[in-house]
Formats: sequence, C-alpha cells, structure tokens
Amino acid sequence: MASHLSLSRRLKSRVLRLLPGTVALLIAGWGKSCSAIKVVDGELEAEWAGAGRGCVYVTWHQRLLNLYFLRYRRPITIMISRSSDGDLVAGAARHLGFASVRGSSSRGGATAMNELIAIMRVRPEVCAGMLGDGPRGPARKLKMGTLKIAQATGVPVLPFAYGAKRCKFFASWDRFMIPLPFSPLVMIFGEPIMVPETASNEDLEGLRLKIENSLNNLVQRCDSWWGKT
Repeated sequence: MASHLSLSRRLKSRVLRLLPGTVALLIAGWGKSCSAIKVVDGELEAEWAGAGRGCVYVTWHQRLLNLYFLRYRRPITIMISRSSDGDLVAGAARHLGFASVRGSSSRGGATAMNELIAIMRVRPEVCAGMLGDGPRGPARKLKMGTLKIAQATGVPVLPFAYGAKRCKFFASWDRFMIPLPFSPLVMIFGEPIMVPETASNEDLEGLRLKIENSLNNLVQRCDSWWGKT
C-alpha cells in the first residue's frame, strides 16, 4: 500500500510538472490559429513599444488571454495569485515568455505589488500586466492595485480588451471567454490614464471608476464589433 501511494504521488508530481508546458503549447497553437487580429486605437501603444516605455496594461479576468494576443511582445510581468490554480497559470505564463510576481488582494498582494514596482523602477521598459478584477472578483469591478502601481512608477494605465467573432463563454464567476480556433479577433485600446503621485484617496477613487468604465466600454465595443450583445 505504501509503495502504491508513493508511486501515485510521483505520478501526480510528474503530471503537475508537465502540465504548465502542455497548457502553454495549447495556448500558443490556439493563438497562432487566431492570427487575423484587427487593432483599433493602438497607435500610442505601438509608439510606446517602439520606444521601450513601460505601462500598466489592465483588462478583465474574463479576457486574460488579451496579454497573449498583444501585437508587440514586450517585457511584461503579471501579478498571479498564490493559489494552486495560480501555480499552473504562472508556469504556463513562464513558458509563454511572461514573468510573474505572486500575490492577490486576498493573499500576499502587498508584497507582490511592491516587488513589481521595484522591478519597474529598475527596468523602465517593463510593463505590468493586471487583471483588474482578479482572481475572484466581483466581476468587472476594478481593484485599486492597478492604480497604486501606476502611481508609484509614473507610467500610464492602459485599458484594453479583445473580442472574437466566434468564442465560448464559460459558466464561471467572470463568464470566462476563449476564442474558438481560427476565429478573427479585434483588440481595442482605451485612453491611457496617468495617476498623479500626489493623488488623494478621493482622486484615486475617481480614476478607479474612470478606468473601470473604460474597460466595460471596451468590452462592449469588442462584442458589438462581432454583432454580440
């Protein structure tokens, strides 16, 4: 019995080690099939990418694959939760070329945020990748971490979203969306938003609502692009 349990643990450990790479391969293959991407209002993002300037990308958890479909592959560090699901996401992200810091609003968030800020201060070309309502929601309600990172680093917040002509929505808290293979995509960027170093709590709340509304508008535009509601 003991040897059987030991074998089961070894097999489970091996599967867990291989799973992130397998998931990354699936995402990469899936992504290459969706190569028809129309970018709307992306001129400023392209300019920043060419100049090696950092920003805080922010999108909703529902569309976390946004970061993979960015046209300009930049050094992006993503905040990922310390949960077991987060272990898988972080491993897959590493295989796809993204760095990560581990933490969320419910566990280790302040430490991860400070680590990300320190990285961006030393390397101004690094961008933060933020899921504004992750990892547990409530859906489409922006948390303050995105603004705190932009405020501490002096880089703009850049809201963006993507939509797919053919996609699947799941029955999760955020109605997670994935594009179906070979579906055309549209990616729309919002107005970049600066967060002044001297912003008061009242100012921050106003900016938080502005970014939240921008993201919700972008998602609506993306879905309306393909005739969805």
